Amino acid sequence: MIRRTKKILFLIACDLLLLYGTLGFTLVLRYGANPDRNLVLQHIFPFTILFLIWLVFFGAFGFYDLRFAKNSKYFLYRLGQVMVINAVIGVLFFYLLPFSIEPRRNLFLISLFTLLFIFCWRSLLNLLIVRTGAERILFVGTSTEAIKLADYLLANPQLGQRPIAFLSANGTSAATHPGLPLYDTDDNLAEIIRTHAINTIIMLPEIKENRTLVKLLFQIIPLGIPVFEFSAYYETLIGKIPASFIGEVWFLENLIGIRKHFYEFFKRVLDLAVVALMSIPMLLVFPFVALAIFLESPGPIFFRQQRVGRNGIIFTLLKYRSTYRTTVSPTEGWTKETGNVYTRVGKFLRKSYIDELPQIINIVKGEMSFIGPRPERPEFVNELKKQVPFYEMRLLVPPGITGWAQTKMENDAAVEDTPEKMQYDLYYVKNRSFTLDLLIILRTIFILLQRQGR
Repeated sequence: MIRRTKKILFLIACDLLLLYGTLGFTLVLRYGANPDRNLVLQHIFPFTILFLIWLVFFGAFGFYDLRFAKNSKYFLYRLGQVMVINAVIGVLFFYLLPFSIEPRRNLFLISLFTLLFIFCWRSLLNLLIVRTGAERILFVGTSTEAIKLADYLLANPQLGQRPIAFLSANGTSAATHPGLPLYDTDDNLAEIIRTHAINTIIMLPEIKENRTLVKLLFQIIPLGIPVFEFSAYYETLIGKIPASFIGEVWFLENLIGIRKHFYEFFKRVLDLAVVALMSIPMLLVFPFVALAIFLESPGPIFFRQQRVGRNGIIFTLLKYRSTYRTTVSPTEGWTKETGNVYTRVGKFLRKSYIDELPQIINIVKGEMSFIGPRPERPEFVNELKKQVPFYEMRLLVPPGITGWAQTKMENDAAVEDTPEKMQYDLYYVKNRSFTLDLLIILRTIFILLQRQGR
């Protein structure tokens, strides 16, 4: 996992160096092999700020997520998208802020060269990253989740995690991988490690009860091979809690006493600060949105619906109305709805997420935050408590307009998606922090710019 972090930092550092390289290349191209020193210094400061902004948008479009480090049409499409957006940001940046340079042509050339150079270097890197040394993993213990994880790693070699073999905790196992060898406790563990050049061991929870396996692992301590618990490894790699781990013991180990007072206080301050910044643009947009909604479908401008918030407290959620109907029956909404219920204006509002803007009123009232698990209707929560064990535990934090599950799942609206959404929500509840919130914001920006809608 340390190697994975180093790869991401390496990508960021190389992209930044490449951006400075395109700046230098452009200045040489425009002003000769020895451009004036003052001219260079005039460009360094503003372009440094701009490049850092560009890196943020590279991150938002997934260019620092190793899962997407593959050469494909989608890779080129995303690169073209992010560079168009970055170029627009550059134009706004230099025309709105008082800098003493006139970078019109320079900015165009830098954007063009960045697109060309990043495409070449990232395409080459995507080919090389698969061929670089990977962590060679031995799973100690077997389960269906471990088998699925091994398949995922084999299908994504760019992650640098290569499953090599399994060691059964019980001598026999109902869950086996068709492409990887399965050893049992009678085999020599040290020999297995040497034969397959294992350098990482993933330990499933059942082996803690297997004294034979515990002794075997104890004997290989001198080899210096790192051992990770499956749950922690899975969480870090996939970003959700393994379904089989969600139980009373998991909550006692991970969530008891997890109240983060410093984080929650400053998150509330930041929520209110963002609301203050958004209030003027929202007021300017409101008359146009309200008129468009009313002209196509006379009725209320806002759609009000009861939702369940933190600790089960029920509140009224606000949205711009996007459908012909003004109310929803308790039985509607369990499956993804067809587009026939939405007005033409409503489809645009949902596609652009403008329909969510009135929820800043819920944020001001303290009923919601910008980031957190999406709030559900009371009738859904009552039913899901019966179907999904410990469902109410996602209510330990304030609900949000956007959340970890919404940025990781293509569809999280249907009831059949609830168990997986629960895994992501519990991951957020356990790991919530300013860093994770920033990552969610970046992923949300990507979704908005992709205009994926819901």
